[in-house]
Amino acid sequence: MKRVLEALPADFPVSERPYDEMAREMGMSGAALIDELAALKRAGLIRRIAAMVAHRSVSYEGNAMVVWRVPEAEAEKVGAVMAGFDEVSHCYERGTGGYWDYNLYTMVHGRTREECLAVVGEMASRTGIRDYRVLFSLREFKKTSFAVRK
Repeated sequence: MKRVLEALPADFPVSERPYDEMAREMGMSGAALIDELAALKRAGLIRRIAAMVAHRSVSYEGNAMVVWRVPEAEAEKVGAVMAGFDEVSHCYERGTGGYWDYNLYTMVHGRTREECLAVVGEMASRTGIRDYRVLFSLREFKKTSFAVRK
């Protein structure tokens, strides 16, 4: 399993059968690689493998981080609802550090600011959370996927 984790590329090959291509580099079949990845998931060592889209390059200009003030007892339930929106790529809870009232964070993506604001309004309506701030991206300095350094 460790060998597979170490050999996975940070960027998947752009091809019809990327798992087969990666597996060849590892000296195994595509099916064997998929079995290994499933075992890693079952073991709790990975959660998922997913594509990371460069949102701006596909015309999603209205990216916004939304910070929400959610009662601690409701964070799990509210987070699950918010994470269920297709427009949400990230949804996580953080401590407030005693100086910031907002404990739930979402990244909302839309083609325009207006689309994002409409989604945020729907999220607020479905959860009943009314204390939030919408922080639109102004400029992107760095965006990369996390890769384990060897």
